[in-house]
Amino acid sequence: MKFHLPNIYTYKNLKFFIAIPVLLMLVSIYLSQNLILDSSLSGGVSVILQTSTTMTPQQISTALTQVLHTPSPSVQIGGGQVQITIDANKSLSNAETDLISIYQYNGNYTQAVLNYTTYKAALASNPSNKTLQQGIASALSLENSSIIGMNKNIRAELTALEPFIGTQSNMPSNPSDIVTLAQTSYSNASSVYKTQVMSGISKVIPYTSYSYQQITVQESSYFLQQLETIIIAAFIIISIVVFFIFRTAVPSFAVVFGAANDMIVALGAMALFKIPLGIASIGGLLMLLGYSIDTDVLTAIRIIKRHEGTPEERAYSSMKTGLTMTTTAIVSFAVLFVVSLIAYVPTYYEISGVVLFGLIGDVFTTWLGNASIILLYMKRKEGR
Repeated sequence: MKFHLPNIYTYKNLKFFIAIPVLLMLVSIYLSQNLILDSSLSGGVSVILQTSTTMTPQQISTALTQVLHTPSPSVQIGGGQVQITIDANKSLSNAETDLISIYQYNGNYTQAVLNYTTYKAALASNPSNKTLQQGIASALSLENSSIIGMNKNIRAELTALEPFIGTQSNMPSNPSDIVTLAQTSYSNASSVYKTQVMSGISKVIPYTSYSYQQITVQESSYFLQQLETIIIAAFIIISIVVFFIFRTAVPSFAVVFGAANDMIVALGAMALFKIPLGIASIGGLLMLLGYSIDTDVLTAIRIIKRHEGTPEERAYSSMKTGLTMTTTAIVSFAVLFVVSLIAYVPTYYEISGVVLFGLIGDVFTTWLGNASIILLYMKRKEGR
């Protein structure tokens, strides 16, 4: 017996259909408050071990918390590997902030020296020039303030790093020596911290090999800002292109709403199933964005710009075709998700998880929300 999908678009209360993806969006926004950022976006340490341990993730996390004296690390197991993600060390993060400030002060100092030399040379041939005299005074003031700032931050950095490298008694006064000391101290402290982490892990889990990656808070903050910029820019470009296609607000809004809602649903599902948001999952979100825009735009074009049958019939035809395509994609990414979970391939796990849950959300968003909004627009336009 062949399954027949009823034409839901002949129902009068299409507004009730729109309420479903809106409700899904609100629930997802609530869930996404608990979204986990991986070390690439939050800073910290990520260690991947080759091991045959039989311990559970919770047992490993609890044991590492006691050994490393750190908040509960995130632990994932699969395929003979254990991935441990540890939050950024507060002392190293504070020292990193001071180190960056030292670089900035040193840049100011170098510029001040250059300005002083330039103004001094010019003043030799024009000794009564008030502007040059003021420039020299400003350069000297900047030199002094920069040196004061560097001294303040090197002391703060060395204080933060004392748990790793002990107390430093020799305090240089030369700016270049301050920079060298700041760099060396931070590097040495990071090495000591790595040794402490791996020593603690070895007490809990026997392993044959490992990879260790440390992402600083400043690096992760930069990555996060860049990714946010990319997504915002993508939505702006999409909005412009979609509005150019339809030349009216309602269909354009429907398409952009569909794309945004799919991403929000994916983020909510990631929070619910503890899939971390990182560079890999951001790639999955961008893939999902492209897929969502594709289905929403094609649906809107078929309903608005084609003329065979009624708008409801065209929407129904689009839904049958779209559901076939989406179901195929869902099955494909579900297989990849399961395989990557069993074999423990974090990159594929994050990408496939994002796209899989986003596509499931897309079924509700596109065919209950997007299509219904456009049909209501068509009815108003035709005076029905």
